[in-house]
Amino acid sequence: MRLDDFVRAATSRVETVRVVRTAINPLLWLAGIGTPLAFVLALVAGENWLRVALFATGALLLAATVVAYFILLFRDPDRLQSEEYRLRQRELTMIYGKGANAEVVDPARETAGVKSLPGGFDDGGKT
Repeated sequence: MRLDDFVRAATSRVETVRVVRTAINPLLWLAGIGTPLAFVLALVAGENWLRVALFATGALLLAATVVAYFILLFRDPDRLQSEEYRLRQRELTMIYGKGANAEVVDPARETAGVKSLPGGFDDGGKT
């Protein structure tokens, strides 16, 4: 894999994390920025104890993200969904709670058309 392919793939992953907001996003950002930084600093660190500490910090960030993901996966999986999904789900729950029907409307598939209004107002109000 060439360097520009790696940078392009990393950029697309960052864009995905930036656009989709979930409960785990802060840890993803922390792990995504902190872990590579800690590993690179561990490589260039002069003292042995500092290398171990920086490597352990990077590994701890990754482990914390994975643990948080699995905790949310089993306790509250909806928090791993996007914020838009959760808001729409809450909206639909409120609508169905009020006794509305479960008809799903897809505005992308419906055709636009002009319908005449009842009462003779279809001519634009001209008399």
